[in-house]
Amino acid sequence: MSRGAQETPHPPATSEFGFVEPGGAAHIYQAAGGITIKKFSVGDYDNNVYVISSDGEAVIVDGAADPDRILAEVEGLRVLSIVETHGHFDHVQALPALLAALDAPVLAHPADVIPVPSEPLRGGERLPVGSTHIEVTHTPGHTPGSLCYLLGDQLFSGDTLFPGGPGNTRGDPHAFEEIMRSVDGLFSSLPDSTRVSPGHGLDTTIGRERPYVEIWRARGW
Repeated sequence: MSRGAQETPHPPATSEFGFVEPGGAAHIYQAAGGITIKKFSVGDYDNNVYVISSDGEAVIVDGAADPDRILAEVEGLRVLSIVETHGHFDHVQALPALLAALDAPVLAHPADVIPVPSEPLRGGERLPVGSTHIEVTHTPGHTPGSLCYLLGDQLFSGDTLFPGGPGNTRGDPHAFEEIMRSVDGLFSSLPDSTRVSPGHGLDTTIGRERPYVEIWRARGW
């Protein structure tokens, strides 16, 4: 099978799929119940940062880069925590400055190395924010401590799941098997309508990606 035949379709770069550019305007999702979700891109690696807020409280998903931008996006909110999807350097560069500016802990899986003091998440937790909560799922494979965060029908997948397949496992077959087990868990537990908001680039949905899971497994990346 050629590499072209192994590719799976990507969504178009439109607001429907949360298109943002590094340093550009934030994308605001349509959320119910007084919940606001913002997505913006920072740094040299087009890292997505998400701010989930409700009733004046907020959680930051990934202290990736450009701490001044992140702080501007949470101005006027009480930040409860900074939750990390995993410990790769491009997802943690802003953490020292954010910790210095905010009275909020960093939460991460202990299997990943985080460059600041952090409190452990192992999966299964429910993190309150205002009138809602975020569910934590351990999804190892891209890194041993990769985590996904679910808020209603929106999954913040870090580098575990993207449009077109799982995150990079660096040619390691054991890591690939592990990430596919994690992906299988997501696809078995989440409905097709679930929006997938990854650590880089465009959003997708579980339903959009579901038909291609066996293609990913067969191609091995």
